[in-house]
Amino acid sequence: LGGIAKGYAADLLRAQLEKEGVTSATLDLGGDVFVMGRKTDGSDWRIAVKDPADTESYLGVVSAADKFIVTSGVYERYFEENGVRYHHILDPKTGCPAESGLVSVTVLCENGAWADALSTACFVLGPDGALALRDDLADQGTNFELILATDDGRVLYTDGLADAFTPNDESGYTYEALA
Repeated sequence: LGGIAKGYAADLLRAQLEKEGVTSATLDLGGDVFVMGRKTDGSDWRIAVKDPADTESYLGVVSAADKFIVTSGVYERYFEENGVRYHHILDPKTGCPAESGLVSVTVLCENGAWADALSTACFVLGPDGALALRDDLADQGTNFELILATDDGRVLYTDGLADAFTPNDESGYTYEALA
């Protein structure tokens, strides 16, 4: 349930805030962020996406309003055994930690449970599978954007973020906007 629990909780919190008449807020549930409305000055919220190789740094900054910004990655929950690092995102086909070529996935969408589930699923699927899933779900009316950090030092982000994602040029990654 860890793959959707925080997102679902964020959905419930959002509903309560809306019920109370709140129009501008941020919620941070540790990797799951919700930005409600815009800041009081009318500008979008700016949320940094952590660098999985250096959690004191960031991959870039996302500007957003009324979005869930959810990241799944290998850098916070893991253990080491005999010099091998085992992270917590499991591939359901093998029961072992997913080896998809990704080290983190950030999803932006309008539903917290979906964002949580999609970040985990896209991580397991890898870059090509994640983009195929995005296309398939878009055909069914579910839209989301992706920021994918690969294990070979690339950051790939979908075209819907072209004006909303500002790469951290000092991070050492190579950035690529995807069509």
